Order: sequence, then C-alpha cells, then structure tokens
Amino acid sequence: METEIIITLILILISFTISLFGSVVGFGGGIFMVPILITVFSYPLTTAVGSVMISLLPSSLISTFLNRKEGYVDFKMGILLEIPTILGVFIGVLLLSYITAKHLEIIFAILVLFLGFSFFIKLRSKNKKGQSFFYKLNTLKPRYIIKNHPNHVAYRFSGWMVLLFGLMAGTLAGLFGIGGGFLKTPIMLKVFRMPVKIATATALFMIVITSTTGSLSHYVLDHIHFISAWPIMLGFAAGALGGQRLNLSLNSNTLEKLIGMGLVLAGLVMMSNFIIRP
Repeated sequence: METEIIITLILILISFTISLFGSVVGFGGGIFMVPILITVFSYPLTTAVGSVMISLLPSSLISTFLNRKEGYVDFKMGILLEIPTILGVFIGVLLLSYITAKHLEIIFAILVLFLGFSFFIKLRSKNKKGQSFFYKLNTLKPRYIIKNHPNHVAYRFSGWMVLLFGLMAGTLAGLFGIGGGFLKTPIMLKVFRMPVKIATATALFMIVITSTTGSLSHYVLDHIHFISAWPIMLGFAAGALGGQRLNLSLNSNTLEKLIGMGLVLAGLVMMSNFIIRP
C-alpha cells in the first residue's frame, strides 16, 4: 500500500514537472510523458497515450483560459492552423500503408535537433526583411494581417503558408505517431514571426482541440482508464497553472532558448525511441 502511494506521488510530481515545462514552451508535454509512462511505470502503449491525451485536455484549457485574460491567445491563427493539421494527420496515417516510416523517423529526429539548436544560434549579420526566405513565402497571396490590440503587435500570414505548414505538421504527426504540438510553436515563431508569448499560448489553445478529439477517440477505443490517468491529470493541471505564471515572468529571449531546449529534448526522445524499439 505504501509503495503504491509513493509511486503515485512520484507520477504526480513527474507529470507536474513535464506539464510545467510544456506549458511554458507551448508543447503540452505529451511527447515527453508517454515514453516515461511506458518505460518507467510499465503502462501499455494504448493506456499511456490515452492517459496523456485526457490529461492534456484540462491542462490546455487552464492555460488557454489564463492566457486569454492576458490577450496572448490568437484564436484565429490557432483554428486556421489546426484545420490543415487535422487533415495532415489523416494523410500521414494513409502514407503508412505505402511507406516505412521507421528509417524516416531518425532523419526527422535529426531535423528537430537542428531546429532546436537554431534557437541558440544568432546570426551576426541581420538579414533585411526582403532577404528573409520565410518572409518572402509569407508575402504570397492571399495574405492577411492580424492585429493584437492588447499587446500592441501585428503580424502577417499567407493563407498558402498556413495550409502548407499545417499539413506538414499533421502529416509528420500521423506518419510517426507523435503529437504535433511541439511543432506548432516553432512554426509560428520561424514562419509567421509571431511574438513568442502569443505563439506559445496559441499552441496550447490548439492542444485543446487536439486533445478533445483525441480523448473522444481513445475513450471509444477503451484506451482511457481513469484509475491510471488521474495522477497524470492532477500533475498536468497543476503544472499548467505554474507554467502559465512562469511564462509571464520570463522575457522573450529566455523563452526562445527554452523552446530550443525543448526541441532538442524532443529530438533526443524520438532518437531513443527509434533505438529502443525493436
């Protein structure tokens, strides 16, 4: 009995820590939590994924509610980017019938590592707006400007770029069986040049949509067992509260470095899964 209590407390603490970090950088934390549940706590794969999915729902709702009060959630961008992402997931799942994703996974993990390291590398010579590759892509019509009045900022996005990168994130998620949450934040930062706090808050809002649909699917498939999931739900909810406050207290430069660190960790997790998996 005492052993079970200790294991439960450890699980809550780990869930809290991962959610705290995930809420700061806009990842949610699923990509880190699922392997821990499987390797450390001996959860079956389906139960691990289902438990994390249902736990992400209250934590992302808490984050979105609190971030909305600060004016950081861009609901328009979140919905526009999430629609092609969902379509991309179906494309990725269909591609699995025709190609083997196992060897592509290590390549994708290396790309995620490089993307993470790019947040630590500052170019000495600043490119002019007209010389930026993503800036040019983002000028393709139809293009729109979003004004965030509470924070006095504005940014532009091309409809084609939203479609392209949404499909890309969803396809990769479906192809490799990963959550695409950790891809949304760097896309909004690197491609659409959104302010970092708006990007992380909007990414967490998109997890609300993903976790809602995912939770319903896993519940129907009987992958969600609340006896196994409640410690994770509690830890994730508490982590979301702490993560949102921590996010507000950090400056943009520190947040970008934490996002880079999160991507490096995500890349290492994917590489370890590739090595360990038979």
